[in-house]
Amino acid sequence: MRRWAALLIVAGSLTAMPAVAAKTLSIDEMEQLMSKLQGKPDAKVASELDDVQLTERVSMARLERWNKEFPGSKTHEQLMKLADLSAFLNPPASDVLRDPPPDTETQQRMLWMAVQYVQKTLSRLPNFFATRETTHFEDTLAQHASSPLGELGLGKGGGKGPTPSSGVVTSAEFKALQGSGEFTATVTYRDGHEVQGEDAEKKNKQESTRGLTSYGEFGPILGAVMGDLIQAGVRWQRWEQGNGEPLAVFQYSVGAKDSHFRVGMPVGNKVEEFLPAYHGEIAIDPETGAILRLSEVADMTPPNQAMRAAIFVDYAPVMIGDHSYMCPVKAVAFSKVPVPTAGVTDADSWPVQTGLNDVAFTHYHEFGSRARIVTSAGGDNESTAAAGNEPSASETTDGATPGDSAPDTSAAPAHR
Repeated sequence: MRRWAALLIVAGSLTAMPAVAAKTLSIDEMEQLMSKLQGKPDAKVASELDDVQLTERVSMARLERWNKEFPGSKTHEQLMKLADLSAFLNPPASDVLRDPPPDTETQQRMLWMAVQYVQKTLSRLPNFFATRETTHFEDTLAQHASSPLGELGLGKGGGKGPTPSSGVVTSAEFKALQGSGEFTATVTYRDGHEVQGEDAEKKNKQESTRGLTSYGEFGPILGAVMGDLIQAGVRWQRWEQGNGEPLAVFQYSVGAKDSHFRVGMPVGNKVEEFLPAYHGEIAIDPETGAILRLSEVADMTPPNQAMRAAIFVDYAPVMIGDHSYMCPVKAVAFSKVPVPTAGVTDADSWPVQTGLNDVAFTHYHEFGSRARIVTSAGGDNESTAAAGNEPSASETTDGATPGDSAPDTSAAPAHR
């Protein structure tokens, strides 16, 4: 059965693209700025970073180092936003290895191992639950706007996708992209599948009020992309420095006819969806075929060319019980939606609502049980088989099933 990864985009507030950043920096220039800001107060550092826009991707290792050097909460939020917005960019030259590309046979072997990894390894994950922590960013409309924006709906014209419905914005002046909420939910993985539960439904409702939700990081995204790639094209991109070992990075492109990348738009009590063409990158461990990074970027066509929807997922080893498994540790969901504006008849000139979710997956725990043998009180050789199953330290004791976490975005992409 084909799986999907999904983004649901909801128009929950009046927002648009942030103003063009005053400082456009490469990673090397960002490092120089961070050196100059050493020892400055948290508020001062955050203020300096607020108008920065990066032109290259921030690696997880570099972000972790910056966070250690600048422990302030305001700076952490700014660094999170900068790193997330850079997730779909190319890495700096210093992260790219100059080794020659592998021959065609070796490339095909790597991709075959990646397919096997998705088909076999993921199904062998133990039953577990983890914590999903989401930080939402959005750019908010200035206070003098007068009328609220209606829901965004899927247009019926040719079935090509969503078009804005009633509701207008009276001004194109917007505040910069800022943190606007944090949400925590539980992800449950059982019998090879994410399990949707009450906790996840609560999380989806919380996030969707902010305009963006995503789901499918635990398997469905990988399954959907690898399934689509069988019908589509993939080509070698580069060798990239990983966490101690080189990564083999491939670029892919999937046409609309083969797409399982779902973009959902709420219309009344329903969510209507369409499947755009999309492209992205896959970073593979060349020795095992394990997928360590994946990005998906929707290729929107008229009448939705101003929309954007994308997902990025980082995978890393995590301990579940007594064993290490490759699981999602970070995800980014990104969307832009045109906002109808009073007095502007050209839809291409409408301001654009931007939504950004930073998602961290932590606290992995395995479901399990253990037995205990209790000897008889008399001290003789007789013993009784003791107690039945006890919940392990990682298991819930009230019989409740932790809900799984699925990312939703109000105009976001999806895979099944």
